[in-house]
Amino acid sequence: MRRSSAIGLGALALALLPLAAAGHVTVWPRQSELGAREAYVVRVPNEKKAATVRLDAEFPAEARVTSVRQAPGWKIELKRDAAGAITGASWSGDLPPDQYAEFGVQAVNPKAGAALTWRFVQTYADGTKVEWTGAPGTPTPAPMVRLMAGGEGEGHH
Repeated sequence: MRRSSAIGLGALALALLPLAAAGHVTVWPRQSELGAREAYVVRVPNEKKAATVRLDAEFPAEARVTSVRQAPGWKIELKRDAAGAITGASWSGDLPPDQYAEFGVQAVNPKAGAALTWRFVQTYADGTKVEWTGAPGTPTPAPMVRLMAGGEGEGHH
């Protein structure tokens, strides 16, 4: 009887995992090819009662961001280093509760490495902030994109 209860609880925990992860800022695709030009999508859900009014992004230093897609109703401010390379962005706008927004980022992946780590700070109209900068498995993980050798990424299975 104990074993079936443990299995049942484990199955319930696994079933709830996608719901818990649904509130996280994510980057798609979740895996890409080394050296590839990739159109990334940053997905930002709002599960609070207050609107999301700003998203600050720190792009992975290993990737070369070439452009950011205009999102209707949002103002974009690009962050650049001394050489003029795009290192991050701030989107400001109004994302009501129970909705999500998507922002596009065009980048060239590095030719070596295992993953790209993206860092975000989500700001709400009530002044609260959530920093999506934590390690995997924490309540506020930074989104990661796994890098694979050519032919192993999504769409190449």
